[in-house]
Amino acid sequence: MGHAVMTHTPKQPREIHPHRLSASIAAQVNELLDQADQYADNRELAASAILHRQAIVLTGIRPPASGELARCTCTNCYCAAIFDAAKARTHLDGTIELVQCETCADEHRLTGDE
Repeated sequence: MGHAVMTHTPKQPREIHPHRLSASIAAQVNELLDQADQYADNRELAASAILHRQAIVLTGIRPPASGELARCTCTNCYCAAIFDAAKARTHLDGTIELVQCETCADEHRLTGDE
């Protein structure tokens, strides 16, 4: 008698908020993303991609098609969501680039004129 095999993949979130992670995992993810940013700034994109992949595995979020994560730095609510960088909305506040996740951009889009 044959058995049907069904795979049940738990639905992975598309974003995660660091406060939902353990403190040690959140710290590791932040460190990985900081390092990835430094490598990207130096045009070492392969190293940056490896660090993003490690952060994706640690958070358990659905791997974005871009392979790159972003952190929401919205100054209206400080949500700090970690999400697909391709969905980031950015603006300049003086010389500082701020990043908003889709939710923050929909709820209180920043323009730099605040």
